Amino acid sequence: MTAVAPLEPDTLGRLDRLLRLHPRTEARYEAEHGPQRVAGLRQLILVGLIFYNVYNFTSVWLMPDILDLSVAMRLLVVTPGSLALAWMLSRVGPAAREGLVLGGMIGSMALPMLLFWLTTAPLGVFTFGESILVVIYGNLLLALRFRHALVFTAVAFLCATLAVFTKAGLDPDLRYALPVQYATGCAFSLYANFRMERQRCRDYRRTLKALLASEAAEAARQRFQGLSHTDPLTGLPNRRLLDETVAAWFAEDRAVALLMIDVDHFKPFNDALGHPEGDACLRRVAALFETFVPDPGFPDPDVLAARFGGEEFAFVVRDAGAPEAARLAAALVSAVENLGISHPARPDGVGVVTISVGVALEPAGLPRAGDARDALFEEADRALYRAKHRGRNGYALADGCAGVAVSLGARPA
Repeated sequence: MTAVAPLEPDTLGRLDRLLRLHPRTEARYEAEHGPQRVAGLRQLILVGLIFYNVYNFTSVWLMPDILDLSVAMRLLVVTPGSLALAWMLSRVGPAAREGLVLGGMIGSMALPMLLFWLTTAPLGVFTFGESILVVIYGNLLLALRFRHALVFTAVAFLCATLAVFTKAGLDPDLRYALPVQYATGCAFSLYANFRMERQRCRDYRRTLKALLASEAAEAARQRFQGLSHTDPLTGLPNRRLLDETVAAWFAEDRAVALLMIDVDHFKPFNDALGHPEGDACLRRVAALFETFVPDPGFPDPDVLAARFGGEEFAFVVRDAGAPEAARLAAALVSAVENLGISHPARPDGVGVVTISVGVALEPAGLPRAGDARDALFEEADRALYRAKHRGRNGYALADGCAGVAVSLGARPA
């Protein structure tokens, strides 16, 4: 399917008098239905050629004087021309495709009218009706676009009228009766085409309107869901998404590690530099967390970084054991310190913004009580408190992670 630009409801507009859709709506219709249109036209062209060439047999009785010309024109001109047209339909754009069909129909209509005008056989007048069947075929079976059907029908009627009034030897009464009959067939088929095309366009516009409303509602739902899961200051996932993710991962029998992170001495930072600088500091730290990779050798488990609230952040890691979680904590401590964000109000004299990290782990394969999630957060929070109590700018492991030692340039607190 060809890609098209998204539509807005106001591009649907109204159909004009020639039953033309809005250009962008027409492009979408073509992207959705163009291949079916090509396949349908090809099938109908082949069927039409079969019936078209049946008149080679009637020519034996109705126009024996130009039988050779009739058969040659149908078999050697119209038939190969129609087959070439059918082959080209998928190799041109929609406008050219419909134009080719219109041209082919005018040619197919003009031949029987020419033969009617040329024949001098006594029964030749009965061939006049052949071209009106071509008009009906084009307007109803091929379902020419209405603007093309209008042109085709007008050209057919003018050709028929011209042939009748210039044909030598035609009964004078027929010069008036035949155009009236022809006009009746043209009007009937054109009106039927108008109704078919109008219904096609209306049905598509109605379907598209409902689809656009559905797409708009889904987009609004996704925007709302994105806003409800995103921290507005940092752009990281918020506490709600963190809780939902931990709940979903806890439902599986796989290891889950939780890292609770706190920006060290953040209140003095805000007091000294002001809240705008404090917000900027949190955004820089969050930007680091959003795309953080500890090192090329670090395994690739599922990781979610989120803002927990205030100056607190959290990392939740699935399918990582205590060594991997500790390595991640150490790498985070080092990375934030290396950002070099000036902190002139630190009471410990470090001079740059740092973090403390508490690490807790819920291993796989163990029964999980209903309060296991809350217990994991409490363990990580206690480990964070221990890291801060021991001097900050480091990490601490919960009791269940005891015995893990990591050296990545950041010391365990």
